[in-house]
Amino acid sequence: MELDTLYRRYCVRLKHALYLSFLTVATVTSVGLLISTCVLHAQDLQHSALPIAAISALSVVLLAVLAACQLPAVLSSDSWMCASSLLATATVTVATILLAGRHAPLPLFALLVAAHTMLPLSKVVAGALAAIVTVACMATSIAYKINTHPNSFYSQLIPETAMLIAASCTGIYYRRMTEEAHRRTFVGTRTCIESRVKLECEKEQQEQLLLSVIPAYIAAEVKRSIMLKMADACQQEQSNRSFHEMYVQRHNNVSILYADIVNFTPLSEQLSASDLVKTLNELFGRFDQIAQVKHHFS
Repeated sequence: MELDTLYRRYCVRLKHALYLSFLTVATVTSVGLLISTCVLHAQDLQHSALPIAAISALSVVLLAVLAACQLPAVLSSDSWMCASSLLATATVTVATILLAGRHAPLPLFALLVAAHTMLPLSKVVAGALAAIVTVACMATSIAYKINTHPNSFYSQLIPETAMLIAASCTGIYYRRMTEEAHRRTFVGTRTCIESRVKLECEKEQQEQLLLSVIPAYIAAEVKRSIMLKMADACQQEQSNRSFHEMYVQRHNNVSILYADIVNFTPLSEQLSASDLVKTLNELFGRFDQIAQVKHHFS
C-alpha cells in the first residue's frame, strides 16, 4: 500500500512537470503569434480584429492558468489541476478552430497527443476530452465544407477524422509505454535503495560484532589490512602474500587481573547455558566498569 501511494506521488510530480512545460510552450507560442499578427497586419487591424481578439483571449487565459499553477495550493489539488487542464484545452481548441479554420486538424493533432501524455488527467477524462475535441473539430469541418466544397465533402472529412483518431491512439500508446517505463524505473530505484540500506545495516552489524570480540584499534587495523589486500589482489600473486597478519602492539605499565569464580563448577551444573553466559557477561561487565573508573586501562 505504501509503495502504491509513493508511486502515485511520483507520477503526479512527473505529470505536473509535463503540464507546466505544456502551458509554457503554449503561452509562449500564443504570445509570439499575437505579436507577429499585430506586426504583419499593423496597417489593417480592423480586418484582423477577430484573430487578434482570439489570440489575445488565448494568451490571457494561458498566462492566468500558468500563473495559478505556480501556487502550491493549486499544484497540490487534483481538482484544480484537472479544471485548469480542461480550461486550457478548451481555450486552445476554440482558438485553433477560429484561427485555423479548415486547417484546424493539423494543430489539434498535437493537442490531442498532449492531452493524453502531458495533462494531469486520468485516462477516462483524457479520452473523453479527446473525443469532445474531435467531435467539435469535425462539426466545424462539416459546417465549413458543406457551404464551400460540397462535392469534396467526404474526401476531406474521412482523412481528417482518421488523423484525429490516430492522434488519440498515438497519445494512448505513448502514455501506456511511458507509465510502464516509469514503473520499472521506480521499482528499480526502490530495489537499489533497499539493497543499499540492507548492506549498510549488515555492515553495521558486522562492525558491532567485531568490536564485541576485539578492541577498536585492532579492529581498525584488521579492516585496514583487508582493504589493502583487496587493493593489491590484482597486482600480487597469492604465493607472495603472508598467510596472516600479526596485529601486535607494545604497551607499558600493563596490569593483568587473574580471577577465579568460587564454586564455578557446581554453579555451571545448576544454571542453564543461557543463564550461565548471562551471569558471566554481567560479571565481566562489572570488571570493565571498575577498571575504567580506576583508569587501569582504556
